[in-house]
Amino acid sequence: MPKPAGFLAPYRVLDLTDHRGLLAGRMLAQLGADVIQIEPPSGSPARAVGPFDDSVQEPHRSLYWAAYAACKRGVTCDLDSEAGQALLRRLVEKADFVIESETPGVMAARGLDQASLRAVNPALIHVSITPFGSEGPKAAWADSDLILWASGGPLLQARDGDRPPLRISVPQAYLHAAADGAGGALVAHFARVRTGVGQHVDVSVQQSVAQATLSSILAAPIGHENFSLRVEPKSKTRKTLDLSGSGARTRRSKWQVRDGLVEMHLALGPAAGRFTNNFVAWMHEEGACDEEVAAWDWVTLPARIENDEITEEDLERVRGMVARFLAPKTKAEVAEVAMRRKLLVAPVATTEDLANSAHHGSRGFFHTVHDAAGRSLRLPGHFAMGVPHGFVAMTPAPLPGQHDDEVYGGLLGMAADEIAALRSTGVIR
Repeated sequence: MPKPAGFLAPYRVLDLTDHRGLLAGRMLAQLGADVIQIEPPSGSPARAVGPFDDSVQEPHRSLYWAAYAACKRGVTCDLDSEAGQALLRRLVEKADFVIESETPGVMAARGLDQASLRAVNPALIHVSITPFGSEGPKAAWADSDLILWASGGPLLQARDGDRPPLRISVPQAYLHAAADGAGGALVAHFARVRTGVGQHVDVSVQQSVAQATLSSILAAPIGHENFSLRVEPKSKTRKTLDLSGSGARTRRSKWQVRDGLVEMHLALGPAAGRFTNNFVAWMHEEGACDEEVAAWDWVTLPARIENDEITEEDLERVRGMVARFLAPKTKAEVAEVAMRRKLLVAPVATTEDLANSAHHGSRGFFHTVHDAAGRSLRLPGHFAMGVPHGFVAMTPAPLPGQHDDEVYGGLLGMAADEIAALRSTGVIR
């Protein structure tokens, strides 16, 4: 027989997650694992998450489900019933991974917590994705996407002056955690290959999003010790030095261009000041800055600012030059020059930009799948290049209970009348 495609082809994943963790199973499924998405008989709450396609009927409307449940098989099981709990334990005997995103305590109340399931299968890797971790004083706290971004730290950087922080546009805190869950599952798997013993991978969303803090944790290594986004005046006349130079603390790292925005810090100091020198040289060549500014060395500029040789007014004048210089250019023009001149500037891509990207197109990043509603959907495909044998072809997200007979009959060897009995009592759909 030919070797199955996908790095994880020999392995099976039970995906119990709802909208808070679907991505983890999706990533493992793309790597060839047999991921079985388990929904309640009434359907996953993720099917009620938008955006929606109003041209089709339920259960096809949720494009969120279509994207994050792709590549999986789908079954139903009422985990709040004793029969459903017994059914899950039978599946666990055949599984290598379990991923769940229930509120801490819910799985234990069902007798399906990680300790109970690993008693059934000691080699099982159990991944829990929760707001603040499975244990600790905040484990049972209520959460929302806004709460998690705030508690993790990144929301502080989204504040605007003295106004409250601006929320992250599209809910995505759980996407960070789900990706970490997939990575943690594989790390635990490498250990299991050596020891034969499973582990509990306990993912806290708060900790996952804390990594999305614009690399503020790297401030000290580049010479900005005791960095804080909350600027306190050193004196009545001068504020603490902002090593971004662009005035990122005053939200000047986004620059308007003709067709959108580009992201750029006018970096100071030895770590990245040379890139600003490159940018100013480009401005000078096009007559967009004066000789005085062209002569600045942004590598050594911090010392001159500290010594009051260059004032905040001087820096603001340069920011004005930058804004006027970039305004008539397009994102593509800036990106092309950035590559050629080694500039730390990048276009801020819209969804349309990504969908129409020539780069993504040449790499075959988007794959088309045809679902049961007769639609052709473009979905993100392989997340790595050079190892085509490590991934599998995309398949559409399952319908509710689509693979109940296939999984319960084929995998567990249940007879047709047993499956019918489960269906008649509402344990499965």
